Amino acid sequence: MRETGIYETLGGLQYFIPHSLPPQPGLVFTPEMIELYTQASAALAQLDEMSKKLPDQKRFIKAYVIKEALLSSSIEDIHTTLVEVFTQLLEDSKRSKDVQLVLNYTQALDAALSLMQDQGLPLVSRVILKAHEVLMSVGEGDKATPGHFRKQSVRVGNFVPPPATQIQKLMSDLEQYINMESDTSPLIKAGLAHLQFETIHPFLDGNGRIGRLLIVLMLIDGGLLKLPIIYPSYYFKKHRFEYYQRLDRVRTHGDFEGWILYYLQAIKESALDAHVRATNIEMLEVRLKELIQNEASFSKMKETAALVLEFLFRNPITTIVEISQSLDKAYNTVQKVLKEFASHSLVVEATGRTRNKVYRFEPYLVCLEKEF
Repeated sequence: MRETGIYETLGGLQYFIPHSLPPQPGLVFTPEMIELYTQASAALAQLDEMSKKLPDQKRFIKAYVIKEALLSSSIEDIHTTLVEVFTQLLEDSKRSKDVQLVLNYTQALDAALSLMQDQGLPLVSRVILKAHEVLMSVGEGDKATPGHFRKQSVRVGNFVPPPATQIQKLMSDLEQYINMESDTSPLIKAGLAHLQFETIHPFLDGNGRIGRLLIVLMLIDGGLLKLPIIYPSYYFKKHRFEYYQRLDRVRTHGDFEGWILYYLQAIKESALDAHVRATNIEMLEVRLKELIQNEASFSKMKETAALVLEFLFRNPITTIVEISQSLDKAYNTVQKVLKEFASHSLVVEATGRTRNKVYRFEPYLVCLEKEF
């Protein structure tokens, strides 16, 4: 059995300090692991290829990042829904704590990618700290010293992560591993880095979400994806107990292989789900564009209806005023289009009010939320 770290007793607590990556001795690639690695790599490549052909990449990124934010946050018992997030994006009123924390995640990913892609930074602690600062800056998390490694001990169940005095060195070692040239594939490195990050537990709060965000960043940095349109938390949430069990077994049994098998299955299923979802959304868009072109009831409003449809794919919960202002179309013109959309069950009025109505683009929301 591998020794994956050492225990150090301080002040009555037994801290676990992990050895630096890569594992020693190295990973044993069983036929099962090789097969799963091949399948996960193929699923990622298929998803990446589709992302290059998407007609509106920003639209997909927004929806998929929110989906990962929801799933990753729910693992930490932060619960809200896609509808609530899109609704509160629309409103000026104070956002609920859970919705704010989910939106923080989307902004944290944006901030990290901006540092890497716009400023050319490698994936280093500065990027991770910035992501944490944004994630925890608004809402309940602002008590967790946003953007700073912890200065005190924490406990995760029966597990006590490394003492605060060790964090800087451990994160520096992890940073070096992430950026070093090696024969290990970016896909495997991302899984090992996530594991190491969670074991170090460098923050007072937000470790799970930042650690899962790290997987997405590493897949992009490693050239496996161009866009953040994968949501690994899809699988982690469905198999939450096993997720924690697999992480723990590396520390207690040196079982890196068990973790990597679980992780590769998560990447494979998440990538396949994201691909099927994108395909369904594309098919929906084609079908609705054909409806607008061919249905007689749209004959006098084809151009505006097509523009409203594009807007709804970007903003699936909206108001007539928002559409009117964004498209520079008259209120009554947009209202007529939405009335026709409603007759075809494309939009549903969500409030029941006679004024300030809110419309939901129902078939698109179903595509985003459906279990495949």
